[in-house]
Amino acid sequence: MENRQNHILAIRLKACGRFLFYQVGGKAGQQRILMTLLALDRMTQKELQDRLEVSSGAMSEILQKMEDANLIARSKSADDKRQVDLSLSEYGKTVALQVRTQYHQSLDRVFECLSAEKKDQLESILGELVFHLDELKTDPLFAPAMEAMCCGAQR
Repeated sequence: MENRQNHILAIRLKACGRFLFYQVGGKAGQQRILMTLLALDRMTQKELQDRLEVSSGAMSEILQKMEDANLIARSKSADDKRQVDLSLSEYGKTVALQVRTQYHQSLDRVFECLSAEKKDQLESILGELVFHLDELKTDPLFAPAMEAMCCGAQR
């Protein structure tokens, strides 16, 4: 019975994750960059790519498109003239504020079916699960076993 319940929980979490990813802007590179720069004002490309966990090639491509669209500005760092800081242009700030508003409206709709008490419970339970999953990432007995089961035949 526990295996069945764990399976159902995994399927439901996957469905929630898929919905949030595709319907609420999951990966959306430019949106994530806009929101990060809106919150932090300015940072280097390296700091941004590390924070968002994006490869340097992908980040360069996205930033060039954003610069061409006048969403971001590049300027010499006040701290280190060899560094270039990224920040939002005035137009970029306007777009970022619109993106943020839309994001929060979408989340309001996603969670409107839950009471404040259920949201608190869900936040707590998911927090525990995320903490445990982070521990599993570094568990040498967990990852290799899963990889061997899934990919062992391909080697």
